[in-house]
Amino acid sequence: MVWVFWGSVAVLLVGLGVLSWWWDHDARKRGATPLNGGAMQRARWSRNLEVERQVNSVLTKGATPRVQDAARDAWNGKTDH
Repeated sequence: MVWVFWGSVAVLLVGLGVLSWWWDHDARKRGATPLNGGAMQRARWSRNLEVERQVNSVLTKGATPRVQDAARDAWNGKTDH
């Protein structure tokens, strides 16, 4: 009876491993590159810094959603011309 339990645990782990491999394989086919922990931390820090700069530089307090969208588009260099 113990072998049934450990067998099911092994099947579960193998299934999770195959699923993980498949998702990683699919992502790499689409051009994703694996990142180590340091690279992910630097990317997150960079995104947070950019958002903080944008929020501090653009009028967002008391603005309507349309004004906030226009300010974000102007910050990103998008125009409707």
